[in-house]
Amino acid sequence: MRTKFKSILWLPLMLVAAAHGSPVSMDMDQSGVAIAVKATIDSFVAQLQDYDASVTVAPQTGQVEAAVFRFNVSSVRTGNVKRDRDMNEWQQTDRFPDVIFALTALEPLIGGKSIARGQLRFHGVERTVSFPISIETNKQTIVMDGDVTIDTRDYGLPVIKKYFILMVDPILNLHFHLQGKLADS
Repeated sequence: MRTKFKSILWLPLMLVAAAHGSPVSMDMDQSGVAIAVKATIDSFVAQLQDYDASVTVAPQTGQVEAAVFRFNVSSVRTGNVKRDRDMNEWQQTDRFPDVIFALTALEPLIGGKSIARGQLRFHGVERTVSFPISIETNKQTIVMDGDVTIDTRDYGLPVIKKYFILMVDPILNLHFHLQGKLADS
């Protein structure tokens, strides 16, 4: 079941995105987000179960004009119910439930890749982030693949340590594959 997110920040971003281009209809069956977490013992890859991605493209060129990606931290699943509960307690999901990324610039590179820049709000802290992304479009579909590295300490979260020797690396590696249909297809 898809969750509908509501916030004062989200609505203006969606209206701005919708005003400039043609919306992309995201194919959630073909899309996915994975978060790799390294730990002294028991590293894992969590899956994002529910999220909203709003992407608009220029109708004439198929170029991405705007993008907003949002999810509730409680929708991250690690495959271990106790670990999920501990993660939500550590992250204070009850106080800071939503993570929001809003694209502010897309800078093309040689070879078909680009650098995406934007504002990421996580754990109540907003920071500018940038990451490589590949975007492929044709007349019917758009496919976006990228990898984002996030240091949770930059967002005010403590490093998780137990028994003086066990530690969870504060650097998270998020990989996304987003696919959708263009409005005219």
